[in-house]
Amino acid sequence: MIRRALRLAPALLLALPACYEGVGAFDPNASGDAGDGVDEDAGEDAGEDAGEDAGDDAGDDAGDDGPPVDPPAPFDPAEPQSYVRKVKLLLTGEPVSATELALVEADPDALRELVRDWTETEAFRVKMLDFFTVAFQQEQVDRFSIVSQLRGTDGAGNFFPRDELYQNLTESFSRTAWAIVEQGRPFTEIANTRRWMMTTAMMSFLVAADDAPNSGPQHTFYNNNPPAGMSAGSSAAQQVANRAWYVPAGCVNPSYQTNRRFFVLPALMGHLEVSDCPDFENDAIMSNADFSDWREVDLFTLGAEDDKVPYYDIPTLRNASTLGLDIPRTGFFSTPAFLAKWRSNVDNSYRVTTNQTLIVALGQSFDSEDATIPLDDTGLSDEHAEPGTLCYSCHSKLDPMRNFFLKEFDADFYSALDEEVDVTPSFGFFGETAEGDDLADLGQAIAEHPFFPAAWAQKMCYLANSQNCDVDDPEFQRIVDHFIASGYDFRELVVELFSSPLVTGAERTMTHDNIEFLVSITRRAHLCHTLDTRLQTTGVCNGNNNVANAVPEDAWSRGSSTPFQPASSSLFYAASIESFCDQLSKDIVDEEGSILQSSDMDAAMTVLVENVLDLSPEDTRHAMVRGAIEQHVEDARMLTNNDRIVLESAFTLACTSPFLSSVGY
Repeated sequence: MIRRALRLAPALLLALPACYEGVGAFDPNASGDAGDGVDEDAGEDAGEDAGEDAGDDAGDDAGDDGPPVDPPAPFDPAEPQSYVRKVKLLLTGEPVSATELALVEADPDALRELVRDWTETEAFRVKMLDFFTVAFQQEQVDRFSIVSQLRGTDGAGNFFPRDELYQNLTESFSRTAWAIVEQGRPFTEIANTRRWMMTTAMMSFLVAADDAPNSGPQHTFYNNNPPAGMSAGSSAAQQVANRAWYVPAGCVNPSYQTNRRFFVLPALMGHLEVSDCPDFENDAIMSNADFSDWREVDLFTLGAEDDKVPYYDIPTLRNASTLGLDIPRTGFFSTPAFLAKWRSNVDNSYRVTTNQTLIVALGQSFDSEDATIPLDDTGLSDEHAEPGTLCYSCHSKLDPMRNFFLKEFDADFYSALDEEVDVTPSFGFFGETAEGDDLADLGQAIAEHPFFPAAWAQKMCYLANSQNCDVDDPEFQRIVDHFIASGYDFRELVVELFSSPLVTGAERTMTHDNIEFLVSITRRAHLCHTLDTRLQTTGVCNGNNNVANAVPEDAWSRGSSTPFQPASSSLFYAASIESFCDQLSKDIVDEEGSILQSSDMDAAMTVLVENVLDLSPEDTRHAMVRGAIEQHVEDARMLTNNDRIVLESAFTLACTSPFLSSVGY
């Protein structure tokens, strides 16, 4: 009850500056009060202006037969102390140094090189991994969404792999995209690369998912009834060669045989969901290191004479830098994670998967206005084959293209096919057509499509501004052209866009004429990463602070070419942020190793203002904010002599302020 009381009235001191329109900085040095600011001639001028404007407008309208023109959106140029903080928060989450702010205040063009420097940091890498996971739509992996890729049915049954496998599958392509960025390769490779970042555990899963569900040799699990030549001390090589696996007592009695990969794979990780069977991760053939040994692996399609490495041959996979598969997995759209997020069925037959593939890579869904004629329409469903019908225009392009997936996967479960399917894939999309045979051909057609560069520039606009950029804006076109000229260097796209007035709001562009410049709320990914960085800790949104899950986050919904990004504050957002910050204050204040210690309140005030809120002494708002928090501490001490509670309350006040809960204030 005391903590709650400490937060209410004093919090208004810091919250009031958030009541504003536009992006201009709050000026604590402005002179005059509300009474002094009233213009004695305001009423007279208003009347005169109204009369003059009415007459002018009447005359103008009388001679103007054209349609009314909307006035430009309101715009107030942002100051460096606002937009430099915005850009660095988005790219790294770190506070702006006094030197960095001074550089941009002296020369706004200096921001470009600062952005370039920030893109070389570890903090930027972490931010991009988060962004790529969502942008490539890889983020919904669990046992229920991936078991069908092994089993050919939805029943999860005894499929209980280690949680690390889900994380491996989720992170794989974001790490792949980052490798493309880090090595300066064309970013178009996200569509056609067959070089994936993987762990040994993920490689094992891919091989297990490469064969039809009910095929494969038998495996024996034993404890006190070993097969001939096997014992409790049999080596890994012996177990692999005989497909016989030693497990703890209570897991099998006397032994168990199966060829079901959804059962065998978790067992190789030390998980057998059998009553009285303990997890045996430390004794399993797949070790902890097999879930963290990230490396680039080149995928290739097996020929008729090639041998496939068995999914259970962990020692061989552990040392492999190439992986042969029957399914020609390519790019982001054939990863287990993407297929798990966009499940299909026989009726839908990969239409949703194909459409989401184009949305991710090209920023565009199928459209009835697209008059492109595919090179082959034999895949067109009979239900939609009649020209002139409502559905024909989209299906005439969508159905032949979905055949790229139908050739490789079961339409219900994304498992490997029992037998080949005789379909002919064809790519046709907004003026571009291409013949094809497999998923690699689909990836190549996407990589070469002219929509690609603007689509990714637009995705970065959404990341930066929580709203789109006007595609007709000359500044947007300049950035797209630079991206192309750079050989699709993703870092160059970031440098040009994030130092542009499209993001900074330092000057008006066509985008600002048509779309009011927005100061967005800080959504979950940015909030969590920023606090981790500025509090010099990890996992502030993990563990017991489940209220973090109530904070809005970025997401992509089915069929939408724009992300779901709650950007405006609301009572719900304010309540979520307050609850989150209140819980976090108890986890961080006076904890061992924390930079917030109530035994040194002055140092704690500096951390709150300069680290957490990113207001260096050179920022004109620094003195106002520090004064508000110090006053809050003084008032709180009148209610309690427990300085830990006082600092927790001060942290909650700072954490909920617009300097952290919004982007670009």
